[in-house]
This record gives sequence, structure tokens and C-alpha cells, in this order.
Amino acid sequence: MQPINDDIAEWCDETWGQDPLEILEWFEDDNTVQVFIKLPRSVLIADFMFKENAINMTRDRVDIKHHLHIPIDIWNPGSIQATRINDGRVRFRHRNSDIILAAKMRAPEWGKHVLEDWLMSLRGEQLRPKDRNQRLASIKRTKEIVSRNIHSASLAGVKDDLHLVSQRISSAETGLNPFESKIQEAE
Repeated sequence: MQPINDDIAEWCDETWGQDPLEILEWFEDDNTVQVFIKLPRSVLIADFMFKENAINMTRDRVDIKHHLHIPIDIWNPGSIQATRINDGRVRFRHRNSDIILAAKMRAPEWGKHVLEDWLMSLRGEQLRPKDRNQRLASIKRTKEIVSRNIHSASLAGVKDDLHLVSQRISSAETGLNPFESKIQEAE
């Protein structure tokens, strides 16, 4: 019998039009298999159910019960939540979607970190320039941004502004108390 990953990969290809980059199993028994799937632009948490005669089949052995899809475009670091609920099962949540997986000896944080790491690596690959010229241009842009930030953080302009404000305050004080200015002129 072929590994179940082949059936899951086939489901990903039919449903999402993408081949999975990696499949990690969370839980498997005689009736279900629950997996984390890394796709080129997203991750999935999927809960599959084995078909009745799956043992005798070589292909198409699983049906999807429920899944949680997290595209890289709407994901932010730390936005995936994983908590153990009262009956021991684990709830994975992203925005207003969630999925509940079977109780497992692993901590819910393990699954959360796997998903976050996958998404972070996908985001890094997406932003990483491909050839030498693009890398150099990216480094030059970063250098310009840093030099602009350093220039704006310089205190030279602030010292000039402070001196100007001090002069304005002095002239305003003089204008508010004309008798004192005549006394100072007499001295």
C-alpha cells in the first residue's frame, strides 16, 4: 500500500492546484488522519477521513472532513493561535476560522510553531531577490533607507530649532512686559 501522503498530495493538486512542499502528520488512527501541509503560498491544517474500503484501495483513500487554510498574504507573525480545550483536543485558530484536532501528546505550541516557521520561510523566499543585480539593488535601497533614518535622527537640526524657539520666547517675554524692557535698556 502506498503512503497516505500520496493521497493527500493528490487532494492538494485537485483542490488547490498546487503540490505540497511538505506534509507533517499530527494524528492518525483507523478512521482519520490529521496533517499540516505546506504549499508554495500558504499552509493548511487538514482533517481527512478514510473511506470505508481504504485498506483495499491504492488511490483516492481519503475524504476531507474539515480544513483551515492560511494564505501568506493575510498571515501576520503570531496570528495563529493553538489552545488545548477541555476535552483534551487542540483548537487551531487564525482570524475567525478554526479547526479542532485530536488530542495528542505534543503541545499545541509545537503545531503553532511549525506553521509559523513554514509561513516565515515562505515569506522570506517571496521577498528574497533572485539574481545578483536584484540583490545589489535591494541592498542599496536598504542603505538609503538607513541613511535617511540616521539623517532624520540627527540632533543638529533640533539644536537650531531650540535656539530659534529660545529667541522667540525671549522676544515674546519682552513684548509682554514693556516696563522691564525699558529698565534693561536704561542699565
